[in-house]
Amino acid sequence: MSDTLRKEIRKVLKDWDSGKLTAQAVQHWAAATSAKDADVFTEKVIHQLRGLGEYLITVDDIAIYLEGLELPAELGIKHLEIEGAAFDVKARATDLKDDPFYGPHTRAILKELS
Repeated sequence: MSDTLRKEIRKVLKDWDSGKLTAQAVQHWAAATSAKDADVFTEKVIHQLRGLGEYLITVDDIAIYLEGLELPAELGIKHLEIEGAAFDVKARATDLKDDPFYGPHTRAILKELS
């Protein structure tokens, strides 16, 4: 199941990167996708894509997920942790504060960070 789901995630991410899908469409896809029998990395990716507005995941992050999908599950998790440690939440939230999809989430985040 995980290999099939990993392939599907790759396709969704590539379609998002090419503009065939919007952030909202990716989030809806993740919400409708079962992570049952998925490995820990694939399960985490699905979880994060379900909340991509809240996590401020954008097309800028696609490469990180694609790189992680090429790794064994445990190394993929470690890869996300390393990349996440370098993530500047305040800068991303500030950049996205006027975006119609991300804006509501960024206002709450910026208020919390103030």
